[in-house]
Amino acid sequence: MEVYSWEWIKQQWNDFRISKKHQHLPEASLIADKSSTAMFNLAGMQQLIPYFSGKRHPLGNRLFNIQKCVRTVDVDEVGDATHLTMFEMMGNRSLGDYFKKKSIQRSRDFLTSKEWLELDPNKLAVTIFQWDENAPRDDESAWYRKEAGVQKISYLWADDNRRSPGPIGPCGPDTEIFYRIGEWDLPPADSDVSSDPDNWMEIRNNVFMQYYRDEEWNLTKLSAQSVDTGMGFERMAMVLQNKTSPYDTDIFQQAIHSVEKVLGISYSNHTKHIRIITDHCRTSLSLIAENIQPSNEGRWYVLRMLIRRMYYNIVLLNDTVDIWALAEQLTSFFGFTENNKTILLKEISQFQKTLKNGQKEFEKILQSTTDKVIAGKDIFKLYDTFGFPRELTKELAQERWLTIDEAWFYKALEEQKNRSRQATKGKFSIDIDRSNYTQDIPETFFVGYDKLEQEGSLLLKDFTVKDQRVLIFDRTPFYAEWWWQTGDRGVVMLNPWEELQIIDVKNYEWVFLHFVE
Repeated sequence: MEVYSWEWIKQQWNDFRISKKHQHLPEASLIADKSSTAMFNLAGMQQLIPYFSGKRHPLGNRLFNIQKCVRTVDVDEVGDATHLTMFEMMGNRSLGDYFKKKSIQRSRDFLTSKEWLELDPNKLAVTIFQWDENAPRDDESAWYRKEAGVQKISYLWADDNRRSPGPIGPCGPDTEIFYRIGEWDLPPADSDVSSDPDNWMEIRNNVFMQYYRDEEWNLTKLSAQSVDTGMGFERMAMVLQNKTSPYDTDIFQQAIHSVEKVLGISYSNHTKHIRIITDHCRTSLSLIAENIQPSNEGRWYVLRMLIRRMYYNIVLLNDTVDIWALAEQLTSFFGFTENNKTILLKEISQFQKTLKNGQKEFEKILQSTTDKVIAGKDIFKLYDTFGFPRELTKELAQERWLTIDEAWFYKALEEQKNRSRQATKGKFSIDIDRSNYTQDIPETFFVGYDKLEQEGSLLLKDFTVKDQRVLIFDRTPFYAEWWWQTGDRGVVMLNPWEELQIIDVKNYEWVFLHFVE
């Protein structure tokens, strides 16, 4: 096994944690469970939330694993040097066992000792939780960082250096380790994360679960003090292989070479597009392996969006490509089955029809365009009504020596999102611990595609949070808020003498919450 290869890095991680008497925790599904407000598993610690509050884990109180996570909030940034939609988190946990001193020392040992990763300690800097109205400055962690030999220490506020899995539940101060990625071989004496953030990259964190935060945001000290640490696998490969991007490591390079070969182009000339293609293909195949298939709702829609975004980036590079050959190579490289490839290609085939319809509409727009600029309202109509990507509209316009009014398009897109945000502000923008109220409740069956009224729905839950009444039914015709599309309003008759106004509906892991006026 080659030193610093991705296989070597994972083996080092496993060997180090086993040497510290940790038990391997099986990897959780990419799909978040009902204890989370998320669609996907966003962090390695997500499956352990109950155990940070004191519940005993069957594997013991020292655990480690490498967990695949999906985050699409920054999907528009994918294509730059750092953003990925799926990443692997190398994590270890202490559940009421060791705490700050041992956790900080072991983090340092794994990164810098000759037996393990052997990073240059002079290229490390850390951040420490400053303080806020609820908790004091974490001077204890700062002391242990100094004791471990770290000199570059920055104090940051709670927005940057406190972690929690949700608005309610276990939480605590966070201290993060950064690695120097700037032009200098060694960082200047006055450079740290606070003064020179662009030249430092976070590679590891230690979260100390000291408190429990309730619905009023009050903190109480947990009886069992726990630790959650995380280290980005792709970033670690980037550092150890001396690359400027995870895409340039051996995690992605073979897939990138496949894209170059099939499309007949070079990575150096089309870096952003090829990064999007490889990233989205990797994530899409991983989601398909979790029995998700492309559709128009929730996580199924996210998969559809990723596949379609992957494909239109392919079209921008080569609209005559043999998509079957490319899918064959990428599926094989990322280690997925023939069935995964079939689902991927089926969605691409459907999207090809969408593109044809969008191109027809584009030609109609051209006939009514009298100047050299395609109006923003027309670009937005193609995008919003026909599902036609803005990037393709721009490409087609450039082929005809035209430009598009992108400023108007982005303004309309932001206004659409703002309308959704405003609709849910006020007394309905309340953070509630929804998992407390949806425990053991089955997913709501949505009938609104076929009808606007539903008789005989079973009321499963009727509860109030901060003077806001919420109803949960087994089935409903009310559409729940999704992205910038607001939830439905209407009337529900619980019985002949009780008529209630539904003013908003929210989807929490496919349990629909009906907010009553």
